[in-house]
Amino acid sequence: MPSPTKSFAELQVTRSRKRVDTTSLLPSSYDPDTDVMPELPVPEASPSLYTRERLQQSLVYAERCLKRRDISPRSELFMQLYKEELKDALKAETMEQRENHAMMVMAEERLIQDKGFLRPLKSAHRAELEDQLLQLRELQYLKRYGDYMKIIPTRLRLHTSKHKSENWQLISGNNYWSRIAVTLGAEEEARKEAVRIGAALDKVKLPTTAAVYMACADLGISEELALWSIQEYGTRNREVHRDLNDLKRAGEFPLLASILCADRNELSSTFSLIKSETDITHLRAIIQSEIDTWFEDTSDNPNHPAAWVPKDEIKQANIARSQRRSKEKVARQKEASAGTSLLAGKKRIASTEEPRGSERERQERTRQQRFKVLSQKCKLKDDMKRVNRELALLDENDTSLDEQGSEDYIP
Repeated sequence: MPSPTKSFAELQVTRSRKRVDTTSLLPSSYDPDTDVMPELPVPEASPSLYTRERLQQSLVYAERCLKRRDISPRSELFMQLYKEELKDALKAETMEQRENHAMMVMAEERLIQDKGFLRPLKSAHRAELEDQLLQLRELQYLKRYGDYMKIIPTRLRLHTSKHKSENWQLISGNNYWSRIAVTLGAEEEARKEAVRIGAALDKVKLPTTAAVYMACADLGISEELALWSIQEYGTRNREVHRDLNDLKRAGEFPLLASILCADRNELSSTFSLIKSETDITHLRAIIQSEIDTWFEDTSDNPNHPAAWVPKDEIKQANIARSQRRSKEKVARQKEASAGTSLLAGKKRIASTEEPRGSERERQERTRQQRFKVLSQKCKLKDDMKRVNRELALLDENDTSLDEQGSEDYIP
């Protein structure tokens, strides 16, 4: 077996030790004093072609590279690993061991040819972009060849629906192929788990897989091809037809928020070369409208989707708050009603326990009313007396005037 690649820490320990003398492994024509670099080693087509002389030529190249002053740290690390692998191959005792080490040497020489060992490590942003490009490329294949993948699933569905074979409903009717593909994947995992633990396969329930196998047997279709077609066609439907509404229905609001935020922020950098500023503005307005429809931004940073609160949750919270307030209001009304009933009961008890007191109050009110009437009558009598006295005085005055007038009158 080939020796495992040494880690950087192990290599540092190796380099800190005194290097093993490799003079005996080099060819007799090797000149340690020359600075002439040999040609790049061309990787062989097979590990069996790496003879001792061929391995020695590569070892000479590694030695010369490590003695260069302008070698970079990355190149030095790679060449040290390459040299160690060559030494292991030259020291191999059997042909099988040599070929195993030669496989690693062949792979490393391919990297030397295209200078892959000098390439910088991928940044997180670059790795993400490459993943997205691969996903887009896969989506292109699914869209272009999805109709071909549909042929076999359609034949299975028509056959099982017509003949009503066992469990035909599982791959017919209103079942979507995306869901059927998920079910088949789950059944396959259950089968693998049963094999792993040594359980009897006849006790593992695989109804959807059995329905597919039965239809394939009737139609003469390869079961492996049929399962592959269903998985690919189901994936195609899930990727092509899945939209934001699926995320909303599934309640995956954190993922939905991150997608909307990224789509909005990457519009200019993505479409600046192929779309006008007006197009980008309209697209941004559509995305922003979707954000405003489903989320409430509770932070000062609009580019922080983790702080977006789904309005559905806010709605549910408002409904819960309204229901809680309604319950509290009903409870208060019940308490008030109970208090009123208690007070009415106390009044009824008081009216039944103290009838005499109530009667005395009524009599007192009657007496007061009579006294008021009598007072009014007495006041009226006093007024009548005063009027009568005034009238009497007027009569006396009139009489005296009449008498005086008759004496002074001379006819």
